[in-house]
Amino acid sequence: MSQHYYTNIFLLFFVIVVATEDYAEPIHCWCPDEFTDNEVIYTQQLCWVSNTYRIPFSEPIPPQFEPRNNDEVTYYQWVPLILLVMGAKINTIENCHSILKFPRQVWRYCSQRSGVGVKKMLNMIEESIKDTPEEREKKVTMVAEYIDSWCSNVNPFRGGIYSGIREKYGRYCSLGFGRHYGNYLVTLCVFVKFLYFLNAVLQLYFLNEFLGGKDFWVYGYEVIYKVIMENNWGSSTRFPKVTLCDFDLRQLENVQRWTLQCVLPVNLYNEKIFIFLWFWISLVAFCSFCNLIYSLFLVLYPRHRTTFTKKYLKMEDVYDKGNYLSRKMVRKFADSHLRQDGIFLLKMIAFNTNTVFVSQIIRIIWEKYRERVHEVGRTVENEFYEGKRATTRYIPEPNYGHLTDGYESEV
Repeated sequence: MSQHYYTNIFLLFFVIVVATEDYAEPIHCWCPDEFTDNEVIYTQQLCWVSNTYRIPFSEPIPPQFEPRNNDEVTYYQWVPLILLVMGAKINTIENCHSILKFPRQVWRYCSQRSGVGVKKMLNMIEESIKDTPEEREKKVTMVAEYIDSWCSNVNPFRGGIYSGIREKYGRYCSLGFGRHYGNYLVTLCVFVKFLYFLNAVLQLYFLNEFLGGKDFWVYGYEVIYKVIMENNWGSSTRFPKVTLCDFDLRQLENVQRWTLQCVLPVNLYNEKIFIFLWFWISLVAFCSFCNLIYSLFLVLYPRHRTTFTKKYLKMEDVYDKGNYLSRKMVRKFADSHLRQDGIFLLKMIAFNTNTVFVSQIIRIIWEKYRERVHEVGRTVENEFYEGKRATTRYIPEPNYGHLTDGYESEV
């Protein structure tokens, strides 16, 4: 289960708490004895729907009404609705979307345009665990051939209309990532992780603005400081329990201005709910940031692809560490054939299944890659002996792609 699932559960629980009067009466105002029961009910409902304001007991109430609104409490009526907006699902016919699920929807939508059925491929591997050994081997071979074919067709040279012009100007205008460069899925993954981090930061910003811009960013630090230094959580001025309410009461032709003291029991729950949300969203933001930095490190550090490939080739006992040509071919296999997207797919398979499937898939792809390299190498040697080539050192040509980039015959 991912973080958005737990967050929605927490938010739904909080909505039930603050929206149900069985747990807390929203507001209760201290009315004069001369008020009738109907006037008391009217006063409490009026003070609930209109904003109250906070003035410390150490300060006198200003005689003017304008300064009283400087510390107005404007959020308590909307807490259930805001919590629903943060985690509620906007129902559609087939699916449900929410604010917290937006990065996930971006991944689902864009990954379908990568040219490889990621979800179907993973489901096939997972289902093969229950199959017979023969069926399992057949499915593993099918997945390996599919990945190998997909990686082989990655080429920055484009087809379609005006392909020559697009190829010419694409070399100067391209950003160097996308389906034609073998790093589409990796780039998309990093972008989605950035969206998760940005989403958490925007949630904190949204809560800060919802609470009236009362520096909600530092709320958690203030609580930690009070607990450590004062051994007492205390009460926060962001969630006052006692407020004041001004309203006009019309009696026939007379309009009388009243200022009543009210208590907000619901803020007792709001304070605990929002401090929990602060720590939860901050933790999600921190984990998302660390995950983003780690992903960027893997993308910018090329040797991890070779290390990943060597590890699984060693499991299948098809890698000779002491052979220089073998080490060189493995590097080209990881960097020029599998590339970042191929390694990414294999890591997803390893994460969703086990290392046995991944090692078998990499071995099959490796054997097919070696066969193509040796076939091209034999073609180069034959052309040399027939006098069609002046040297056995292969110079890459578009028809051969990246298979023998820098290939050197042992003849």
